[in-house]
Amino acid sequence: MVFAHCTIMKVNTIQFLANASHMMSNVFIPIFARSLGASFFEVGLIAAFFSFATFVSSFIFGKAADINRLRPIVLVGLLTSALAFFLQIFASDTLTLAAARALVGFCMGTYPAALTVYVYYQKESIGKFSSFGSLGWMAGFLVAGFVGEIKYLFILSSLFYFISFLAALRLKDIEKPSLKVSYFSLETFRKNIATYLSVFIRHSGAAAVWAILPLYLAFLGASSMWIGLIYAINPFLQFLIMRRLDRFRNEWLIKWGFIMSGVAFFGYFISPNYVFIIPGMVFVAFGWSFLFVGASQLLMERSAEKATAAGILNSVIAASNIVGAILGGLMLQFYGYRETMVFAVICSIAGVIIFKILDRPSLHLAV
Repeated sequence: MVFAHCTIMKVNTIQFLANASHMMSNVFIPIFARSLGASFFEVGLIAAFFSFATFVSSFIFGKAADINRLRPIVLVGLLTSALAFFLQIFASDTLTLAAARALVGFCMGTYPAALTVYVYYQKESIGKFSSFGSLGWMAGFLVAGFVGEIKYLFILSSLFYFISFLAALRLKDIEKPSLKVSYFSLETFRKNIATYLSVFIRHSGAAAVWAILPLYLAFLGASSMWIGLIYAINPFLQFLIMRRLDRFRNEWLIKWGFIMSGVAFFGYFISPNYVFIIPGMVFVAFGWSFLFVGASQLLMERSAEKATAAGILNSVIAASNIVGAILGGLMLQFYGYRETMVFAVICSIAGVIIFKILDRPSLHLAV
C-alpha cells in the first residue's frame, strides 16, 4: 500500500508539472505569433502544426504502449519535451515558431497514453489523475499571467518538464498485458466511433475558441494578468470537479459535458467585456471535466487495447485542435470574434446529438 501510494504521488506530480509546463507557454503563443508578424490565419496554422504533430505522435505511441513497457515511453517523452520547450526561445519569425511548436507537439504526444494506462493498472482513479493535469493548467496560467515575458516562460516550461523526467526516473515498471496488435489496426477506433466522433466535433468548436481567446480577451480590455487569471478559473474548477466523478455513469457525464460546453460558449458570445467571460469559464470547467473523464473511463472499460484507446482519444483531440485552430483563424480573419463563439455552440449541440445516435454499447468488448 505504501509503495502504491508513493507511486501514484509521483505520477500525479508528473501530470501536474507537465501540464503546467504546456499551459504556461501556450497561453500567449497567439500574441507572440502576432508580434512576429503572423496574420490571424497564420496564428491558426501555427496551432494546427502543433496539433498535427501531437495527433501523429499520440497514435503511434498509444499503440507502442500496448506492445511495450510503459516506463521507457514516459521517460523518453518527458525528456524530449523538456528539450523541445527550451528550443522555442530561438523562434524569431512565423516559420521558426511553427517548426518549434510542431516539435513540441510531437514530443508532448509520446507519453500521455502510457502514463494514463500506468494509472489504470495501478487501479487508481482516472478522474483524480486527470484532475492534477487541470491543477497544472491552473498553475501554468497563473505563472503566465504574472511572468508575462514568453521567452522566460519557455525556459520555465523546459525546467518543469525536466523535473517531471527526474520524478519519472523513480517510477517502477509494472506488470501489464503485452498485446500483439497491428500498428495499422483501426478496430478500437471503429468500436468507439460514437465517443471519438462526438468529442472531435465538440472539441473542433472549442479549439476554434481557444485559438483566438487570448486575442478576444485583449479585445474586450483584459491585461496580460487578467488573461492569466481568467484562464486559471477553468482548470482550478476542473481539479475540484474531476476528483468527484467516479460514481457517475460515463454516458451521462459525456452527454452533460456537451450541454454545459454549449452553455459556456454561448456565455462567451454575449459577453460585453472580459469580466463576463468568467461565468462561461465556470460552465466550460464542468463541461470539459464531465466530457474528458467520462470519455476516458468509458474507453478504458470498453477496450482491450487500453493504451491504444487512450492514444486515439489524444489523437482525436489533437485532430480537432488542427481543424479548430484553422477554422478559428479563418473565422476571425473573415468574420469576427463572436461568430467564432456561435460556431462552438453549434459544435457542442452536434456532439451530443451524434453521441446519442451512434453509441451502441453492444458493439464493445467488455474487459
